This record gives sequence, C-alpha cells and structure tokens, in this order.
Amino acid sequence: PWGDALVAVNDAVKAAGGPGHVYFFVSGHASLEELFVLQEIAGQAGGVSFGWRYREKPQPPNTKFRIPAVDAPNVRGARDLGFPVGRESGPADLGPIKAAVDAGQVGVLYVLDPGPDGSIGDVSWILDARAAGKIKTLIVQGVLHTPLSEAADIVLPGAAFVEKDATFTNVTGHVQAASMVITPPGDAVEDWQILGKLGPVFGTTVAYTTAAAVREAIAHRLKEIPGYAALAGVRFSRPVSAKTWMQASNPSERWKWDFMFQDLPPIKFGEEFGPLPRAEVIPLKEVK
Repeated sequence: PWGDALVAVNDAVKAAGGPGHVYFFVSGHASLEELFVLQEIAGQAGGVSFGWRYREKPQPPNTKFRIPAVDAPNVRGARDLGFPVGRESGPADLGPIKAAVDAGQVGVLYVLDPGPDGSIGDVSWILDARAAGKIKTLIVQGVLHTPLSEAADIVLPGAAFVEKDATFTNVTGHVQAASMVITPPGDAVEDWQILGKLGPVFGTTVAYTTAAAVREAIAHRLKEIPGYAALAGVRFSRPVSAKTWMQASNPSERWKWDFMFQDLPPIKFGEEFGPLPRAEVIPLKEVK
C-alpha cells in the first residue's frame, strides 16, 4: 500500500543520515509539474542531476531542419526552473553525481524516470554501483519494468506522459501541454503527487492539492520568462466519441463530414449513423 511505501522511503532517508545524503537522478522527460514540486522538497538533498539519451539521428544530407540528438522534451524547462542541467544541447553531464557515488556520499539514490524505456540514458553505472554497495538504497519512481526497477529497494509507480495532464518546455522555449489519454493503471498516480507526499520526509510541506495549482505557482515564479504566464490558464483536450475516422480527424475533415454528407442516404454507412435523407432534397422513390 502507498502508506507503507512512503514509510519505507522515510526509513531509508533516516537510515542514510538524512536528506543531505539523498541524491536525485531525474529524466529529461519529467514534466514542469513534477520538477517544480521536486525543487520544493529537494532543498536539503545532496544534489539533483539530470540524464537523457543522446543519439544522432540519420538524416539526408543538406536537410534544413535537423532532428535534435537530445531525446528529452523538458531539459529547457528544467533549466528555466533553475536546475543545473549542464549542456542541454549535448550529452548529459553525469560527472558530479558519479563522483558523489564513488566517494560514498550517496546513501539513497532516488531515480525519477517517467519517460519511455531508455530515455533517461545509460544507467549501467547505477546498477554497477548498487551491486558494489556504493549506493545503500535505490529508489525508482517510474512507469516501466526495467533492470533498474528490478535492482531497486523501493519502487514507486508514477504516470507516463499519456496518463497525466502535464506541461513541457521545448528547446525553442515554447511551453506546451500534453493531455491525458488513459487513466494511470493500478496504484500508479501522477508524479508530482508522489513527490508532494514525500515533502515531510525531506523537511518541507507541499500544500498543492491539484496540478492546476502547481501550474499557477510555476506561472507566478517564472512570469518574467515568455510563455510561462499562460500556464495559469492552460487547458487540456479530452477524447470525444466519433462515428467514423473522418470525424475523429482534424476540424476541417469533421466539417466536411457534417456538411457534405448530411443528405446522403445511409446505404453505405447504416442507419445508426444518422436519420434518413430529407425527402425534399432526395425524394424517396419506390423501386419496382
């Protein structure tokens, strides 16, 4: 149960010597909401480092738009919030956190990984350090069953980007919203909620009760940076029922469906898709 899991985290932090011996390793796929709450609880932590996958994409020569090699949607957002992300346009700088692990300073390594498989980058160094006893307790807050979660002492089930309303800042500084498509399965909850409940473990209290309240706080803090003020009123889309693929596509296609085919007899589509054609437009005739 969640209560037992949170108590386990509290016990692990106490056993390590307090928040100062806890280091966070965070994926570049973490949303603005969870990063903001993480920042509130990690003030006394030993450190926060970010990881992401870096890979050059094969593209035709002389391509005007190059697909970035950084596979992370929110490195810019982390930097705007004040996190030390290092070289956001190149490979992740893991030097500080690896040095802390090698020096035996990491009593608890807390990994926040809400992204797709492998998107946090290479984690073999974590597995090696855990096996060597350099990391006393490994906590993984994620969405997938991976070798990292297999090696963890505590696993906290978060939500993937399709399972929550969340916002991200792309490399050009545009703040974008991603809408929830499916409900988080099982006991999984949104990541900012998990971090908020852990506030007392790290000596702070997180008072936000909704994701909208978190976004309002971000908008207030980052109001001087273009794009963030709009977070206070961001709206998320919701799935709507559709009778055909055409109705489910873009607004122009939906208009064509509603207007162009309103008088066609339901020969091809079946009567469940609408009433019979209007007699004054297409007179019904008896077939002999």
